[in-house]
Amino acid sequence: MISIEKYTEDKYQDVVALSVKPEQVIFTVGSMADVIAYLESHEHPHLIVASGQVAGFFILDIKYAEHYDFCHEKALGIRALMIDQKFQRQKIAKQALLNFPAYAQEFYPRYDDFYLTVNCRNKPAYQCYINSVFTDTGELYTGGPAGPQHIMMRHIRVQ
Repeated sequence: MISIEKYTEDKYQDVVALSVKPEQVIFTVGSMADVIAYLESHEHPHLIVASGQVAGFFILDIKYAEHYDFCHEKALGIRALMIDQKFQRQKIAKQALLNFPAYAQEFYPRYDDFYLTVNCRNKPAYQCYINSVFTDTGELYTGGPAGPQHIMMRHIRVQ
């Protein structure tokens, strides 16, 4: 059973314990402790929970469009998405991503779309997004520290 929950401070130790494989570190945003410490008010942290255990983390950024011109005002940005290495290759990310629209309709009803970027060298993550009904816009974001990134989007409501 996969669920999405808002992050709460009582889950801090679970979140800072999340890690990826060494070869994936280049695609991450740094330590989870730093991610939590430097959250801004427009960055809403969430957990991906698998069978009662924190398996992953992500941020929904309600001001994503203010920082990225490829995104429109009624879109949520998905940032810092990661699945702990011991939960990878179990389709947890895909199941969570497929649940994102229902979650957003309930808790973020004014938004129409999701946007995210994924490093062009991160083939497994890219394929996961494609398999989770995200569309590659065909554009690249070149402002990331680890090289160019595919810009991807998904409608929250069925069009």
